[in-house]
Amino acid sequence: MRRTIARMLASADYETTGAASVQEAREAMAKDNFDLVVCDLRMPGEDGLMLVEEIQAAEGETAVLLATAVDSPQVAHTATVFGANGYLVKPFTLNELLINVDHALHESNRREESAEAGREQGRRVAEVRTAMMRLERAAGASDRQAAELLGPLSEAVGRRDLETGAHIRRIGECSALLAAANGMSRDQVEAIRLAAPAHDVGKVAIPDSVLLKPGKLDPDERALAERHAQIGHDIFAGSSSLLLGLAAEIALTHHEKFDGSGYPNGLEGEDIPIAGRIVAVTDVYDAITSNRPYRPAMSADEALQVMVAGSGTHFDPTLLDLFLDRLDTVQAMAREYADTES
Repeated sequence: MRRTIARMLASADYETTGAASVQEAREAMAKDNFDLVVCDLRMPGEDGLMLVEEIQAAEGETAVLLATAVDSPQVAHTATVFGANGYLVKPFTLNELLINVDHALHESNRREESAEAGREQGRRVAEVRTAMMRLERAAGASDRQAAELLGPLSEAVGRRDLETGAHIRRIGECSALLAAANGMSRDQVEAIRLAAPAHDVGKVAIPDSVLLKPGKLDPDERALAERHAQIGHDIFAGSSSLLLGLAAEIALTHHEKFDGSGYPNGLEGEDIPIAGRIVAVTDVYDAITSNRPYRPAMSADEALQVMVAGSGTHFDPTLLDLFLDRLDTVQAMAREYADTES
């Protein structure tokens, strides 16, 4: 069987090394790196699942394809749980083998790319978080000094997302306008004005290939992009500054929806903090009335229709009504802080 599989793979230009037992496989893998292990499930001595488990525990890039004469959903499930990238039932044809090998290698590459993206996210978040902590300690963590940290950070992230400083300013001013309309105190309004522009700081950890993609995101890319809410929260969380604490709250909750269908935690109604509900309104309106890599800006009438359609589902209906009542002021702010060509 080993010789047959080796010949089959050689016919497709794969180089192979044979091993008659799990121990021989260990010895071969200690000497060389392999992209794929094709392993029988039942063997004398240690079985194939033990080798699969060891390969997965090593957290390397080696894919595993199990071969077995047992055509059982339970065995297939067990193989998947142990970390196998594929399951091949004997006897199999050349095409079946090559298709499964190709799938296993593709799946392994996809997992490795996802893991590397996660590691890169972690590195970027750690860098920003460390810088924030150092600056906070140096500044003494007063809210005034925390505000001095937020402005440049918000604009740096905005530039990376092809958004301008004007967009960041509009979010702050419109969010403050809505907070005041909702009866919040002068101090609360000012805090939202300063913290709201940092709502997307978590995008610092999202790859450019996703952040700047001109077309529609696929499900994996969308899941990756949506992590920016939690990442933004984690960057600011734990600060002794009340303002940075508010920035963490806004970063985490500005994509929650009033009907509970938002992310990252599916919060519903007034379980969503008021600051998050406010920025949800202002951010969506500014986004749909601005040019983006994947679509042009909507007209004022189109944008109004989208906002009204989201009342009670996407948006807090009370806040949305207050916002729409002040739409002339919002549009005046948009003209005052208009994007410029750069």
